[in-house]
Amino acid sequence: MNNSKDSNRLAQAKRLIELRKAKGLTAEQLATKMTQAGAKVSRGAISNWERGTNGIVASKLPTLAKILDCSVDYLLHGYQTTDNKINHHTHNILTNEAKTMPTVKPLNKSEKLQNVCYDIRGPLLKTATKMEAEGHRIIKLNVGNPAPFRLNAPQEILQDVALNLHHATGYSDSQGIFSARKAVLQYYQSKGLRSAVNVRDVYLGNGVSELIVMTMQAMLNDGDEVLIPMPDYPLWTAATNLAGGTAVHYRCNEEDNWQPDIEDIKAKITDKTKGIVVINPNNPTGALYSKEILLQIVKLAKEHNLVLMADEIYDRVLYDDTVHTPMCTLTDDVLVLTYNGLSKSHRIAGFRAGWMMLSGKKDHAADFIEGLTILASMRLCANVPAQHTIQTALGGYQSMKELTHEGGRLYKQREIAVSRLNAIKGISCTMPQGAFYCFPKIDLDVYPITNDSEFMMDLLIEEKVLIVQGTGFNWDKPDHFRVVFLPNLLELEDAMDRLERFFARKRKEFGTDS
Repeated sequence: MNNSKDSNRLAQAKRLIELRKAKGLTAEQLATKMTQAGAKVSRGAISNWERGTNGIVASKLPTLAKILDCSVDYLLHGYQTTDNKINHHTHNILTNEAKTMPTVKPLNKSEKLQNVCYDIRGPLLKTATKMEAEGHRIIKLNVGNPAPFRLNAPQEILQDVALNLHHATGYSDSQGIFSARKAVLQYYQSKGLRSAVNVRDVYLGNGVSELIVMTMQAMLNDGDEVLIPMPDYPLWTAATNLAGGTAVHYRCNEEDNWQPDIEDIKAKITDKTKGIVVINPNNPTGALYSKEILLQIVKLAKEHNLVLMADEIYDRVLYDDTVHTPMCTLTDDVLVLTYNGLSKSHRIAGFRAGWMMLSGKKDHAADFIEGLTILASMRLCANVPAQHTIQTALGGYQSMKELTHEGGRLYKQREIAVSRLNAIKGISCTMPQGAFYCFPKIDLDVYPITNDSEFMMDLLIEEKVLIVQGTGFNWDKPDHFRVVFLPNLLELEDAMDRLERFFARKRKEFGTDS
């Protein structure tokens, strides 16, 4: 894209932010108003427009202008007219511009992607990559990828893959090899799910991510709603929007150690709601949900005939002798889709070894299950060498316990990250009980920011630390950020020193250091 187009898009973005704030709307509220007005758009799309990542979709312009009480001309070019439609004058300008363009028609991305946002690998990472190419060393606290931090896979798993390579050069069954699917069933049998006996209930995937996208494609029609936690792992929201559905975010309460707000879930169930997503342990907060909370969610799903989608990828990354309760063990009266894999617990994220298991009430879902099977067949099969890791990983000694028990590496890193963050004026952080993330809160009285993405960009540029802003996890205020505490103690201490310097400098800039 040329510099002129870049500057035009950034100017549009600036005008959009000013207009939205003048109306007293958050990005999510603006997205809701537009969707209600018949121009469906997501909060992520609004964020993309306001960053200048994408230009405003032409078909959405009239509705956007009407809601913001301005003209389309003002949104596009910065001058006001009395008509919110693309008028004759604007049409002439666009036509004249088109005459100077190459004759080759631009190939744009699908409008479906305007509603898709994935900031974990978004503009901040692009800037960090550019900085690295210029010779800067960046401390990356943005992605839960164990391998770069020398959290190595168990040798037994690597040996099993090597031994089975000669069996893994062709396609497998589209749902996966028998031994791996049987091992998944037995894993949940050991957790108390005695009805886990049919290997046809298990789908192996190229990580959980592929299976989440498959689920939404198989389940959702345009306009269907899915209840997703706020904050969330953003793939859930992105996959819902990409499938034509609408992600409706229910609040998790920081004051209650990030447990789901049951009353908020109740309030957001409509006749369009198809299911409830539960991420437990949670990414990005590290919260582990209580059995009591899970049972209340099960009750709501049963009352409203909703599907439960349980993302439990961190169920073996637990601290303080806590116990994880699989959602599938709590009900036979609701269709439960359980997602899990080995990327985190066995440090083989690059292998893409994940699974989805169906349990509970299935008699009403035969057509949906057929859809899942069609999609599984269309991708032929998951990575076959990686499938041979699952049987070994789910049995025998679980090496993750060495890392998470008191005195283990991850345990120590968690303690350092949370204690150092809480020592910074205006920053507070709950203690995560699972995963390798914490989700600190920024006191906006101390740091009066309105754009957390820009704030984290300042951190990256000034202190060479890469962290994802809270709104990247569909949180509705610019007052959180996610910290990955995978680096070793020495590097983590270095990162915390840099954060401490950064926030101290910002307090001086804001005049709140006293």
